[in-house]
Amino acid sequence: MYQNINKIYHAAIYVRLSKEDGDISSSVKLESNSISNQKALILDFLKDKKDIEVVSVRVDDGYSGSNFERPAFQAMLEDIRRGIVDCVVVKDLSRFGREYIDSGKYIERLFPALGVRFIAINDNYDSLKGKNQADEIIIPFKNLINDAYCRDISIKIRSNLEIKR
Repeated sequence: MYQNINKIYHAAIYVRLSKEDGDISSSVKLESNSISNQKALILDFLKDKKDIEVVSVRVDDGYSGSNFERPAFQAMLEDIRRGIVDCVVVKDLSRFGREYIDSGKYIERLFPALGVRFIAINDNYDSLKGKNQADEIIIPFKNLINDAYCRDISIKIRSNLEIKR
């Protein structure tokens, strides 16, 4: 535990919003309000964290959380593999991803194996604090809820499009 006392983490801020949730209606607007709000919330959270230095901000604006084949997410993974990033900070688990199995794979297996600290602010999760019994149940459960939400929205959107046709 003492080895982490003076460690400075090199963080990637990761923000995401799917097209269905977006509010970019004109070409004048470069990013949705939600993306701007996510960045602001994360930067505000990090402002007094002396052990975290932001090295990149990765934005997938208009990408579904139902898979991890997103350009900014893949670029962030490459930064992790190259040793540039060893901390990922997101607003909450749903902004990280909405696919239960892959979300769990990253949070519970890949990131710990690569020494990557993971922080989901609104879910009050920081992997550095160590897992407690509640995290063992709550984090996978929240990922499952996010997955179910994504499937439910998809069904509703498809049925709405079918009605319009």
